[in-house]
Amino acid sequence: MPAWRLEAWIQLRRASSTRVSKAILLSTLIFAPPVHAQTNFVDEAIARGVNYTVVDGAFGGTGQFGCGVALADFDGDHDLDLVVSGDASSTLGIYANDGAGAFTNVTASAGVATMLKISGLVAGDYDADGDLDLIVTRWLKPLILLKNDGAMHFTDATFSAGLWAQSGAGAGAAFGDYDGDGWIDLAVANRCGTNASAVRNKLFRNRGDGTFEDVTSAAGVDNGTFPGFHVSWVDLDRDGDLDLYVANDKGTGNPRWNRLYRNRGDGTFFEDTDSGAQVSADAMGNATGDINGDGYPELYIPNIPVGNMLLMSIDQGAHFADKATLWGVRAFGTCWGSAFFDGDNDGDLDLLTVSDHFDNDFYFEGTGAVPFFDRTEACGLINTLDSYCLAIGDIDNDGDIDAIVQDFSAPIRVMVNQLNEPDREWLSLRAMPRGANTHGIGTQVDVIAGDLRAWRHVEAGSAYKSHSSTDLHIGLASHAHATSVVVSFPRAGDLPQSTRTLANVPTRVSWPLWAMERVGDVNGDGNWSAKEFAILEGRTGELFAPNDTIFDFDGDFDLDNQDLDAFRFRQCDLNGDGAVGAADLAALLSGWESSTPDFHGDGVADANDLTLLLSQWSR
Repeated sequence: MPAWRLEAWIQLRRASSTRVSKAILLSTLIFAPPVHAQTNFVDEAIARGVNYTVVDGAFGGTGQFGCGVALADFDGDHDLDLVVSGDASSTLGIYANDGAGAFTNVTASAGVATMLKISGLVAGDYDADGDLDLIVTRWLKPLILLKNDGAMHFTDATFSAGLWAQSGAGAGAAFGDYDGDGWIDLAVANRCGTNASAVRNKLFRNRGDGTFEDVTSAAGVDNGTFPGFHVSWVDLDRDGDLDLYVANDKGTGNPRWNRLYRNRGDGTFFEDTDSGAQVSADAMGNATGDINGDGYPELYIPNIPVGNMLLMSIDQGAHFADKATLWGVRAFGTCWGSAFFDGDNDGDLDLLTVSDHFDNDFYFEGTGAVPFFDRTEACGLINTLDSYCLAIGDIDNDGDIDAIVQDFSAPIRVMVNQLNEPDREWLSLRAMPRGANTHGIGTQVDVIAGDLRAWRHVEAGSAYKSHSSTDLHIGLASHAHATSVVVSFPRAGDLPQSTRTLANVPTRVSWPLWAMERVGDVNGDGNWSAKEFAILEGRTGELFAPNDTIFDFDGDFDLDNQDLDAFRFRQCDLNGDGAVGAADLAALLSGWESSTPDFHGDGVADANDLTLLLSQWSR
């Protein structure tokens, strides 16, 4: 009997006390593996314009244990550009995407100098100017902050940002706004003890003025002398603030463990030693995903051949238990970069984990129930090279997820998804700016489509030392729309945490996600002008497009009289308290016969504006 089926039988016997679904477990024992969807991945690196060979980062040497890759929209044209590292010239490879998945090497014009021992990459808009900057960690050398000047040209801003002193065995890094001030902060893993390096993990708080301060000890996230390999920001307990999960190396057979730092919500953390997530492993990063549709993320921990771990949330993110054998994802190899994503758009998450030591990579197809099934060979992902870093995203905007894989002593692989399931629906969601958090890091969505349930979150820094697309991709099988999408927006300075529900969301489109305080305010100036109302009025009744979401007050994916009425109400709610009353009337009268407030755009606050305000009174 296969191990997963044996464990399923054991868990079925214990189901009454462990809360494991008897129905799911029973189906595992009775039914044969599902018919495989026509998913195939093909390396099209050269055909797509990517020719970059990685020679640095060999296992067991003095190098970096792999070199980072990043998929992100660096030039702001709504497609995924590519940054790779580790070639013989010690220069980043920077590639611009044409929108259809063809890349052009723009390294020569990017202003990036030679950087020895590049280790990891993460993208984030630290200065809130609207474009993505790049953190480069390095092995036993100072990290580098590359400020994006626009048009994919970068300037070294390490010293001016106050990061120059960071010089450990740099590994994975992640951006996330842990204190809710709207400015994204930076966590960095250092493999402390490497070549006697004493530099520990770091947490740098973004001051909001273009500089960072080291708050590692003050915040309570000092990883001690443990050898950190990756850090991840994820709201594991769904309480609205980001927790920090640290993957530490050399825990197998040693008193070293991964660490879960719970966010108290006041700018400090505590180490949750009772969570069950603090496992001992040779942990090479982690991946997060909700594989059973309960709305709480799991943690997947790549490990040495004793087996990877799947830490399942068992009580709403408070505690975790290793269920890798039950779910069939133990993957007995030396594994590194890992990612959950819906590769076949059938509505449940699949799992890719890459490995070295001549082991195969592993691609596990999910079914929404136990177990996953190993489809590595069927999906064209057999590979015996030493693989380390991984990034995922839809590089050609065709509605399925592709993968960038970094192997040692080999060219970068651009694994293009050749999904042959034209009836499979999908949805892509992009978090829009909220305060200084211009790319919505930490935004979460809960998607319902018929019997499908999906959770996704926006993270900057993924898998192992790499950065995947921040667009949220959800496969929807045969569902022509998502019944509902509940968006949870994180705090951003004076803007409190908020949620918004969207209904009957059409598929096969990439939709922007706007928080309510921005709906109708196209230019983000805090005013709802007559010009903006005229744009809405002109679009009412027209075919709804992604740019129209900024005016969709009721979130039903059309523009109609309800949206016009909602805009007028928001115009008249001058103090933004959700009501039109005496305070708004006083504000109008104080500006009487001046240009502010002027609801109709005729240049003066007058009786017409008063009439409109009174029509919205207490509505």
